[in-house]
Amino acid sequence: MLRKYIGDLAFIQVLNLLVKPIWILVIDAAVQEALPQEVYGNYFALYNTSLLFFIILDLGLNNFNITEVAHDRRKINAITGGIIGLKLILSVLYILIVLAVGFVLGFSSSEFQLLFVLCVLQILTSFNQFLRSIVASMQRFKIDGVFMVLDRILVIVFVSILLWSGVPNFKLTIHSFAYAQVLSLLLVLFALFFFLRSQIATISVSLRLHAILPIIKKSWPFALLVTLMGLYTYVDGVMLKVLAGDAAAGIYALGYRFYFALLMFASVFSNVLLPLFSKNLQNEEMLLSISSFTTRLLLFGGLVASLLAGSYGLELISFINPSKATPEAASVLVFLLVGFLGASLTLVYGALLTAAKDLKWLNRFAAITVIVNLTLNTLLIPLYTAQGAAIATMISQLAFGIVCLIVCARKYKFSISILSLLKPFFGTLLLALIIFVGKQYVLNLYVHFLIIAPMALYLAYLFKLYQVKDIKTLF
Repeated sequence: MLRKYIGDLAFIQVLNLLVKPIWILVIDAAVQEALPQEVYGNYFALYNTSLLFFIILDLGLNNFNITEVAHDRRKINAITGGIIGLKLILSVLYILIVLAVGFVLGFSSSEFQLLFVLCVLQILTSFNQFLRSIVASMQRFKIDGVFMVLDRILVIVFVSILLWSGVPNFKLTIHSFAYAQVLSLLLVLFALFFFLRSQIATISVSLRLHAILPIIKKSWPFALLVTLMGLYTYVDGVMLKVLAGDAAAGIYALGYRFYFALLMFASVFSNVLLPLFSKNLQNEEMLLSISSFTTRLLLFGGLVASLLAGSYGLELISFINPSKATPEAASVLVFLLVGFLGASLTLVYGALLTAAKDLKWLNRFAAITVIVNLTLNTLLIPLYTAQGAAIATMISQLAFGIVCLIVCARKYKFSISILSLLKPFFGTLLLALIIFVGKQYVLNLYVHFLIIAPMALYLAYLFKLYQVKDIKTLF
């Protein structure tokens, strides 16, 4: 099972590595470089506003659908029609609520126009994710991986035309940037319907209460969890706009881009883990094996990324956005990447608890995390602007991730040996020493990275990501 899991993940991650870095580090970065800081910062805040209420569209339905269909594929016909009908109703409610919030916050007419387009974007994203949840529930992870990157491939093409084609009627504006994303998602939605035509051909979309209410009753704990996690994840950009202005949100977005890129790759694990755990809940040995391996892999990646960002964060941002890089944006990046360690624990152990439908304590701690996050943002943003928001996010992610780990360790009796943690701990300290001290004495960047690489590989060995026999096999 572990071999199949790693094989499917390797395929999906290769697709991600081929596509998503181009989108995040080239195309999206080029858009931010081409547009004024305030314009992109305003877009970032409006986008986060639309994300804050994404739960209205989801209502926990994707996770509920995965846990149900992974157990019994025949439930596709039984619940899909009711879910699609419910999502249509929720889409109308979502638009009304988001626009009402925009009115309360005093958005201008041009901001309302952009916010409406972003609402349509989120609605299409919601329907795409739901149809992909059916694909994942069928354990067709590689096909799901293809659909995961297809919209990015299309939007890379469309935005590249806006950026570099020179065609008079296709010039880059923040609105055309949003329209390109909407068109890409719409095309992927058609492709998903075509792929799933045999599974959903006989369903009947229902808007009747007797078909919708049972689904709501079963999915509301999932909905509450996604709502709370969405709040402490995306509220930072909105609060920055309100408390510090669009320019501060733009600075935050510079560092957030790299954190988001890493989070997108890590989220692939959660997308695979939830249906996998749901199907194999009785196999505790498999649960321990896969969750332990995934946690070590994500923590290793997060530690290496955060240490490199602590030393070369400004250089990294300068490479992508040379005219807008600042030490403040580099600090944002470091805080967020440290927070990624907590997000990694949430992606693994949160998925396990969700698969087990053990959401009672998870929702309680998520509510506490939201309160902590809002309090920290309110206190820190006026003092430290973008860095304050990053610190609030870091603390929130670490706190909730550790709670997920502790709850799972008690529920499934995972044994965590202090001695087994000592080697990777001291290995991490040694890697940090090589990175930070080495930068002071090794002036050539490429030479320094040649020194760092073997130590990073040794740290991966200490994290038990591979064994000596694996190296012998390669030779």
